[in-house]
Amino acid sequence: MREHSSPVGGVLRSSTASATEITNEERRTVYEYVVEHGPVRPRRLQEELYPYDRRAIDHHLALLEQNGLLVETDDRVRVTADLNRVAETKTVGLSGFDSPVEFRPATEADRAELVSVIRSMAGEQPAVETAPTLAMVTDGGTLHRRDSTGERAVYVATLEDTICGWVHIDATARSKIAHTATVTGGVVESRREAGIGTRLLAYARQCADRCGYEKLYQHLPATNQQGIDFLVDRGWTIEATRDDHYLLDGSYVDDVILSAAVDR
Repeated sequence: MREHSSPVGGVLRSSTASATEITNEERRTVYEYVVEHGPVRPRRLQEELYPYDRRAIDHHLALLEQNGLLVETDDRVRVTADLNRVAETKTVGLSGFDSPVEFRPATEADRAELVSVIRSMAGEQPAVETAPTLAMVTDGGTLHRRDSTGERAVYVATLEDTICGWVHIDATARSKIAHTATVTGGVVESRREAGIGTRLLAYARQCADRCGYEKLYQHLPATNQQGIDFLVDRGWTIEATRDDHYLLDGSYVDDVILSAAVDR
């Protein structure tokens, strides 16, 4: 993780029930369909489950949303992440700061500030590893989700209610690599060299452990030597290098793949 600027924001809903607690059989069928097929359009749900009764699907979706089990964003119905499972807020006092640094799941209220922070990195060394996160945040993607396609979670570090760092954990549900997750993140330039990046990285590993992941990966361009050194100094291992993987400013750049066991 390079200690650089960045952002986050998203839809946060903490589940108040689980699938096993859905006593209504029809609503349980709707929920399980979304779990099985991933984010789906409401119209597809209606066509598949209630082709002749639009009011029924609207009724079931409204109650499942009310109970915190499903959420509709970008014209897609998704399974809601259980934030009690994903993370808990942590406050840490660091020397040099009058106020403690808070680490927590990102919220929708963070979105605009986070977009601004990620974009502020444009003048720095190319950070191709953050491009997917920037696209997801800018396009209004759900920041915390868990469904049949995988899992995503975004966390922020704040100082005096201002975002000073972020981390994004993304994982696929494909069985052979479902125990792994990819991490990206950064710290705003004015807050670097103060220990926030180290604590944010440790917080990400705790959250990943809480979610059941065993191994984390980061992909950095070889030109980001500062970021590579930062991770290696904190116990990460350079596991592989993909030659000429990136094309940056007309030059081919290697992709350095670093990994770390979650429970270390």
